[in-house]
Amino acid sequence: MVPRRLIVVLVLAAAPFVAGAVSLDASIGQRLFERNWVSSPSSTSSNDGLGPLYNASSCASCHVQRQATETDESSVPPGVVVRIGNATGTGDAIYGRQLQTRAAPGQTPEANPDITWIAKGSERVAAIKLQSQGYGPLAKDTKLALRRAPFLTGVGLLAQIPESEIVEKAEKNATNPDGVSGHPAWLMKDGRRVLGRFGWKATQPDLGAQISHAFFIDMGLSTEAQPDPWGDCTEAEAACRRGPHGAKKGEVEIAPTLVAMIADYLNSLPAPSTPITAHGEGVFNASGCATCHSALHLADGRPVTAYSDLLLHDMGPGLNDGIKEGAAPPGEWRTAPLWNVAATLKVSGLLHDGRARTVAEAVAWHDGEAAAARRRFQGLTPADKAALIDFVSKL
Repeated sequence: MVPRRLIVVLVLAAAPFVAGAVSLDASIGQRLFERNWVSSPSSTSSNDGLGPLYNASSCASCHVQRQATETDESSVPPGVVVRIGNATGTGDAIYGRQLQTRAAPGQTPEANPDITWIAKGSERVAAIKLQSQGYGPLAKDTKLALRRAPFLTGVGLLAQIPESEIVEKAEKNATNPDGVSGHPAWLMKDGRRVLGRFGWKATQPDLGAQISHAFFIDMGLSTEAQPDPWGDCTEAEAACRRGPHGAKKGEVEIAPTLVAMIADYLNSLPAPSTPITAHGEGVFNASGCATCHSALHLADGRPVTAYSDLLLHDMGPGLNDGIKEGAAPPGEWRTAPLWNVAATLKVSGLLHDGRARTVAEAVAWHDGEAAAARRRFQGLTPADKAALIDFVSKL
């Protein structure tokens, strides 16, 4: 394992330190977030271990997204991955839980995905076809779906919301007249029950777990929470498991210190500043959108205006991708925070796979527990509908 002092020296040597209110650990965490990791063996052992199969070489390559006009819609754009799974949550026996589209030298990528957007009424859905499959066919019950990386500004505040605040919000759903019945994403970690709050289906309980999972499944880098050095490679992908890794036996490629510093960096990102219009917000609330896209509070009472209750909700058949993850069955999703909608619309579409090109399209996909709110939206006067769309589009 690389000593912490050496890590600090190497990271600060790679980019100038920016003075300010941000702590030293958070500044180093930013450099680690932006760092491009390389495959083993390399001349610098402190930044190798990537893969052998992977999707991205850095955290920033997914979360610092490019303009949509720079991408080819027939391929997977930056910041988007192909999730693999089924209704039981076991993943594919050969390809695991996420398609690995890149490979270290001497390794074979899992496949090259070809994306076709198919019109469904006035909306669209993604059809995914795999080209050059390197390890044989998928299982018959395996499903493929796109997942886009969200913007991270303000994410640290979501980690600080008391569990009791989220649970209380769920308990109030019991009397909701619209049939909203969102529930906490209870997970088991180290033999105890914890609340999931990060990821599209609330599969991770805290920032450290989310960071570790991203290193593992996106980059094939091991951490104490995800110690397998081959990442998402299955037993059927023997060449990947035999490939070179960036840690000695009994150690991990990404030390806990590095995970903690990246978490410090994410915690330092301020919530986005949003211009609020009273009329638009009033229509948003009256339409029932705020039942799920609500403000929660920190322990000291300060509101966290992410516009998410962090609960799992059944969103109906249109958003059911057939994949169970964590505590969420295929048709359930964690209420997506809205406070980065304005930034998201500049680089991709909305919803988990980017299918919705506008706020109105995103609302049109809302069904299940959100059906009543969608009907109210559709019945608004043109002026009120425009005010609600303007409100959400600027968040």
